[in-house]
Amino acid sequence: MKETNSTVLAYKAYNSLYKPKPFLHLKILAQKDKLFENIYKCINVKKEYLNDVDVSCIQDGGLTLKTISTLDKKTLINLYTKLANGKVKEAIKCFIDNDFSKIFKNRDLGYYFILNFPDKRIDQYINNFSIFEDSYFYMFVKSVVLNNLPKLSDSLLKIDYKKFDDKTKWWLFLNAMKCNKEKLALNILKSITKNSKTDFWLWRLTDEKKYFNALLKRTRIDFYTLYAYEEANKKFFIKNKIIYNSVKSPEYNESNPWDILKFFNDFKKSEDLFAFARKLDNSATLALKALVLDKAFNYKINIFITPDIYKDKNISFKSFVYAIARQESRFIPSSVSRSYALGTMQIMPFLVRAMKGDVFRQFNYRENIILGVKHLKWLFSKLKDPLTVAYAYNGGIGFVKRKIIPNFKYKGKYEPFLSMELIPLDESREYGKKVITNYVIYSHIFGDENITLHKLLKK
Repeated sequence: MKETNSTVLAYKAYNSLYKPKPFLHLKILAQKDKLFENIYKCINVKKEYLNDVDVSCIQDGGLTLKTISTLDKKTLINLYTKLANGKVKEAIKCFIDNDFSKIFKNRDLGYYFILNFPDKRIDQYINNFSIFEDSYFYMFVKSVVLNNLPKLSDSLLKIDYKKFDDKTKWWLFLNAMKCNKEKLALNILKSITKNSKTDFWLWRLTDEKKYFNALLKRTRIDFYTLYAYEEANKKFFIKNKIIYNSVKSPEYNESNPWDILKFFNDFKKSEDLFAFARKLDNSATLALKALVLDKAFNYKINIFITPDIYKDKNISFKSFVYAIARQESRFIPSSVSRSYALGTMQIMPFLVRAMKGDVFRQFNYRENIILGVKHLKWLFSKLKDPLTVAYAYNGGIGFVKRKIIPNFKYKGKYEPFLSMELIPLDESREYGKKVITNYVIYSHIFGDENITLHKLLKK
């Protein structure tokens, strides 16, 4: 989009995007054509655009609450007189009067604020949440928990948690934990369908052996079960040899994205996964076979393959590279994410260019690994700690410095586990747990059993 001088080609590129980002991609088109400039201004109404755009742009949400909060009273009154009745007009009235007491008496207005402007100014006590108690209520609760709104948090402690689904209950549990209401938190947790995460937290809250033993009985290794295994000094079972090279000419080329699309289509339709896995028994399709076997065994066997992608005498760093590669692509060289991250290490094109790499050679795993390693070494030079480096690899170093480091606690009765559950981005929250687990497992595979979750988290 940036490189072509043709507006037609740039627009075709825009239409080919899996998930267009209006603020970013329309901005590029806006620099090429007046029509797109007007569209961009309409969906992203800044203070300086107010006189250039039609009032419908503001009516349809083009002017964000954050921007509205920066406007002077005269401008706000002028906008208010132009707008038709609706949540945007009501929101502007709140800023004119500097009174936000009524926003949670209207469902649409309440969600509009809690999801788009979870500012201290909207924090208030609520006696009745009934108008918000729908399938999106978990988003309401999550916003309260993650944005430190103490009055709303206190109000949520009084709600009848039993009538909600597990997703909402989990955030109500975290809210109770943040408010130091351990008894309430425990009751909420007991009402949630059991998995390794709930077993772990039940164990931490009660110190009862039955919950600890429930974790030890789970054969699938994840962050929670691994911590329990270490506590019990129990060895975890890992299968990393799955190839016997019985197939001479595999059907798929792992470095060809079109082959990978075909593979996933065939994988989806396959009725006999073990038979499908046998067709992949070649070292050139190791990553694909691992994926199929994982599902064939119903995710009860821990398959951690070790393709020859990176050599380093520093076992710790090598293990971390493998931990990231496994989480990012499952070692498939031609992986492309929905956000267009590329290759084994899933590097964004802008980052490839910043590191002087060739975007069109990222399906060559050797070139991709070189750039991924370069980026990881840079992150370690800034952050030091493997867990925060994992968060930064996923969400960016700016996200870590702004949102994680200032709020993260390593000391405390339930730390650092509670801080890990409160990472703001959903994807980064789970990503950090998975990478740090992979890191410990690969460290053991490569011969360093001194690296454990217990030691890493104590740091």
